[in-house]
Amino acid sequence: MDLKILGKLQKDCTQSLDLLSDSVGLSSTSCYRRIRRLESVGIIKAKVAVLDEKKLGIQVTAFFLIKLDKDSNDIDRKMQHILANHPEIQDCYLMTGEFDFVMVAKFRDATEYTEYIYRFLDTYRDIPIRTYSSTLVVRTVKKSYELPLQGVQHLPPDL
Repeated sequence: MDLKILGKLQKDCTQSLDLLSDSVGLSSTSCYRRIRRLESVGIIKAKVAVLDEKKLGIQVTAFFLIKLDKDSNDIDRKMQHILANHPEIQDCYLMTGEFDFVMVAKFRDATEYTEYIYRFLDTYRDIPIRTYSSTLVVRTVKKSYELPLQGVQHLPPDL
């Protein structure tokens, strides 16, 4: 039942409790309790509005690939500290393989992106970068905010 609720909320978390509870076959009270429990254990992390980046004038999505010169124990902490002041970086991942970090960034236009590139090494001076490169998205083919719940057999036992 919790997975049904999560699936419905992923599609539209603004629907009324009555509509949600009807669609999953629960009373409003039971559905409300389940949602609160899912929030309290951290399965539901946030309820957010997904904004249209194009309508807001954000035209450029870039991927930055970073290879470190050397790794250190506190590299995650350093990156978190740097990125806390850079809202243009939407996502940052520590990776295996050829590159150590992949970052996804959003910019209003090519000029803003270019200015970011010029400041790149100065911005990340506390990170031992060997090489970095960036690539621009030409077209988004698919973007989803929904997690694939169909393979989840059960939720953690602490529920």
